[in-house]
Amino acid sequence: MTQNHTQYSNLRLRDCIIKEKDLIEYAVELGHEVVAITDHEAVCNAVKVEKIYKKIKKDHPDFKVILGNEIYLCRNGLNANNYNREYDRYYHFVLLAKDAIGHKQIREISTRAWRRSYMARGMRRVPTYYQDLIDIIRANPGHVIGTTACLGGALGTQLLKYRSNNDEGLYERIFGWTQKMANIFGEGNFYLEMQPSHNKEQIYVNEMILKISEELNIPYIITTDSHYLRKEDKPIHKAYLNSQNGDREIDDFYATTYMMDTAELESHMDLTKAELYEAYANIHRIKEKCEDYSLLKPLKIPQLPWRDLGSHVIDQKFWIQNIPYLEKFWNSDYDGDQELADAIVLRIQEDERLRAQNIYDAINECLEMTWISSEVNKTHWSAYYLNLQKIIEECWNAGTLVGCGRGSGVGFILLYLLGITQINPKWESTQTFAWRLTRKGSKVSYLW
Repeated sequence: MTQNHTQYSNLRLRDCIIKEKDLIEYAVELGHEVVAITDHEAVCNAVKVEKIYKKIKKDHPDFKVILGNEIYLCRNGLNANNYNREYDRYYHFVLLAKDAIGHKQIREISTRAWRRSYMARGMRRVPTYYQDLIDIIRANPGHVIGTTACLGGALGTQLLKYRSNNDEGLYERIFGWTQKMANIFGEGNFYLEMQPSHNKEQIYVNEMILKISEELNIPYIITTDSHYLRKEDKPIHKAYLNSQNGDREIDDFYATTYMMDTAELESHMDLTKAELYEAYANIHRIKEKCEDYSLLKPLKIPQLPWRDLGSHVIDQKFWIQNIPYLEKFWNSDYDGDQELADAIVLRIQEDERLRAQNIYDAINECLEMTWISSEVNKTHWSAYYLNLQKIIEECWNAGTLVGCGRGSGVGFILLYLLGITQINPKWESTQTFAWRLTRKGSKVSYLW
């Protein structure tokens, strides 16, 4: 199933009532091997989807999620000032990322579209130009798959126009457009898209797609273009769409835009067994062409110019006896870890009141949690503390009032020692706790 929407398709206009987790889980429940998420000009759910997909993949290793985007394709240069209602259209068109490079290309195309977007007729128009596809995809093909989308796409719209006027010149232009798109995406990366419906217009378009596919040797697929999850959700979807802009003509257009199992899909398609098999085989080919990749990046804490600690001498052996976890920080190959340990000890040496066992124990516990969290997140939280220390110092130097602290951070004694907060939790009559560590097998979770 290579075209599905989620709640993120609602950024421009109310469109879909499916949550991404429900979509993926239902696809698995129905026995589908692959599901593509192609929200209307929105790629902002990609990281969220990836996290859900990774959990599902553990129990269903053969299942695949493909990330994509359903764009609004239009003539080059179309904008709010030159839009012509008579002939300009924002045609639906689907992009599927085959790999990380492909997803980056899709993001670049989306960024261009949103930067030139404008409000018109009560909604935000987000136009993608044909030149965008040429500049980004044609310049480096093989990373994105394109499909012709629903009846709102250029192919479906023009085929229906041809049905009404039987203009052979138009049919030739339809052929030319199809060949042009195949050329942009490269061999094996462009597909004609059919959809299940008893709608006469969709049936006609499906028939013509079979004809064009055979004549031009361009493969075809079948998608459900899901906007609500199950058939029984249709009244809810209708009410949702009409709740924003009054009645919309949705009964016929959205009658079958939900996720179906194979048997139900076939009941809406007037195709032979061989034609159905070819569509399924092409979907499987798309699945095999699309890699699993990650958009997640490791947490990286920038390093600001830290506070100058000046020249100092520290008896490390003495302080390790009192605060054992200091040894890990002093032995670290990261300068920030070493500097954090120095800063803590220098602060203790400045104030005799801090030289108490309960203070040492609290510091040691905070350092342990900092070290464990740094390992789990593959970063150095010492840099975060030292950055924040420097920022607070500059605020004071500039004459800015800085609060004594707020929230659970006040319970984290390292922040007090670094001058980030002005409350020592061990000197308060009401004790506060910044975190609790729990262990579940090999997993570590933090409650801040």
